[in-house]
Amino acid sequence: MECTRILVRPARREGWVIDTAVREMGPYHTRDIGLRVAIAEALSIRRAGRPARVVLQGNDGTIIAERCLCASFGR
Repeated sequence: MECTRILVRPARREGWVIDTAVREMGPYHTRDIGLRVAIAEALSIRRAGRPARVVLQGNDGTIIAERCLCASFGR
């Protein structure tokens, strides 16, 4: 099963947004707040029995960090 991607990226104007397969959330004032919300979303998906990963995108569009919370993570 493929991981559900939860992307944290800079908003067009200001702040940070989260893109999921289902919806866009935000903007959030800081990157840290956006990451916290994205991690909570990933953990919720994982509790539902599906793998998820959090991806952080920089201002220039490059991927800065990526962490998979697969089914076996932390067990």
